[in-house]
Amino acid sequence: MIQYSLAIFFAILLTSTGLMQAMAQEDTEIQLPLSIDAHTNQNFYEYGESVGVSGKIKNYDADLHSGISVEYRVLNPSGDLVKSGQTDPGQFGAFSFNFITKGTSFETSGDYSIHMTFDTVEAELPMFFTGGVPMVEDVTPPEIVQHEDIVVLAETSGALTPVEFDVLVIDDMDESITPTCKPESGFLFGIGQTIIKCTAKDSAGNFATPMSFSIIVSPPLTSIPSWVKNVAGFWCQDQIDDASFVEGIQYLIDNGIIVVPAKSKVISDTQEVPQWVKNNACWWSEGSITDLDFASGIEYLVREGIIVV
Repeated sequence: MIQYSLAIFFAILLTSTGLMQAMAQEDTEIQLPLSIDAHTNQNFYEYGESVGVSGKIKNYDADLHSGISVEYRVLNPSGDLVKSGQTDPGQFGAFSFNFITKGTSFETSGDYSIHMTFDTVEAELPMFFTGGVPMVEDVTPPEIVQHEDIVVLAETSGALTPVEFDVLVIDDMDESITPTCKPESGFLFGIGQTIIKCTAKDSAGNFATPMSFSIIVSPPLTSIPSWVKNVAGFWCQDQIDDASFVEGIQYLIDNGIIVVPAKSKVISDTQEVPQWVKNNACWWSEGSITDLDFASGIEYLVREGIIVV
């Protein structure tokens, strides 16, 4: 009976001791120390570049460390603060942040440093800034120079006419900007008026005010009666003056002997005719150029209002 009682006593004692030892081990379990492991996305940075930092809090425990942020400070070579901020780690302790090397704080090149703090631990990363000229922010849109309307004469009534043109764009930063025009230069135009619309954008993304102009393809002139060359010949030989020539051509147009598709833009207060128009008339009267070449001079006189249609 005594032996049985002793056995029960020792069993209870062993059980109690085991529980006490387990509880003691649980109470004295050591929490592994925290540390910060981080790196930058590159080693060298120029003005205006983005510095990216990513890392992880080692031995991070979401239950213990929830609500604690990673705080960072960026110091220049003189130890002055140039950037600061904070970010919250993820569930497993991962974190990241970035900043731009921009502003007066980043005018000095040299060894910068990024200091990070989480709870009671700290870490530091080197960052070499190569400097550079601060970029001037471009907020001024480019300007499309207004293009004059283009008037051309179709060679035949059914043919499409290719028309080429150059549109100039001026910008205070970009040396050269190619505009986008629709229809584009070299397009085949039918008889009539087509409005060309041009847009442009500079390298900073600023859009110019759109510009438009017209391309007018006039139908070909009807055949000019051969006896009209006599009028041109008289004028070429100074047997009639400019006013008389204009009056004669005006009469031919008004009576349908010459059909001119162009319309006068304005009514001119002068009868002065450019010398090249008279040269065309001389060469045409001599048979050196075609009816179409001579007609271009008549078209000019009509458009300028020297001959009114």
